[in-house]
Amino acid sequence: MAGEPDDVDTMVEPVVPSRHRWLAGLLAALPGDRVVDLGCGTGSTLAQVEAGLALGLDVSSAALARAAEALALAGDTLFVLVQADLKDPLPLADASADRVLCHDVLECLPDPDALVAEAARILRPGGRLVLAHTDYDTLVFTSDDLGLTRRLVHAYCDTQQPWMDAVDGTIGRHLVEVAGRCGLVIEDVQASVVLSRRFLPGELGWGYAHNIVGALRGAGWTEPAALDRWLDGLRALDERGAFLFSLNDYAVLCGRMRQ
Repeated sequence: MAGEPDDVDTMVEPVVPSRHRWLAGLLAALPGDRVVDLGCGTGSTLAQVEAGLALGLDVSSAALARAAEALALAGDTLFVLVQADLKDPLPLADASADRVLCHDVLECLPDPDALVAEAARILRPGGRLVLAHTDYDTLVFTSDDLGLTRRLVHAYCDTQQPWMDAVDGTIGRHLVEVAGRCGLVIEDVQASVVLSRRFLPGELGWGYAHNIVGALRGAGWTEPAALDRWLDGLRALDERGAFLFSLNDYAVLCGRMRQ
């Protein structure tokens, strides 16, 4: 991808254990299954998978190094990590995977359909593809300045960061359409909400708020003082116990089109 693909802390979202347990549960891998995670990041979902073989692909060598450390302590599954640019054809054979996951990758690809078509190609008949994505236009922050919060969320959703080749922060709501265009059978559609009640380092809302501010500063946001004022307001809300953050993830469970 463009920019600096090994800036892991910028590229990879804050780890939410419940999110990764949800994704692993949707995969429903069986002992002996071959699982492929397209855009595995630091391996947080793979660590939840129990299978025969779990293969993680990612463009970032630094993310894969962190994944290797995390997965060294995870279960009896055989983990294999491969550096690969997901804009290119996947280095995997046709019908070679029982379960395929693609989470939070499509928004930054210039041709999302190409990767989904590749995911369909490597999926065996009767297998399952979990096509999942956060919809960043659903970022919710309790704030005393609702207008500013809406402006920041929408701007962040549409901002192409240096490591991205494209941006579509609302692609989560379009996954069904993408899967249909790629000839997949839609088996189910699900949603999950992640939620945080504190605005403190290490908490989810704190992480996303600072991601927003960092991304918009980098993009040349014209009102830098407003960014500081917004963060100060979130801290004040936390101090009086009124802070709340939430964000929606969507997942489409797919199978191959019957011949």
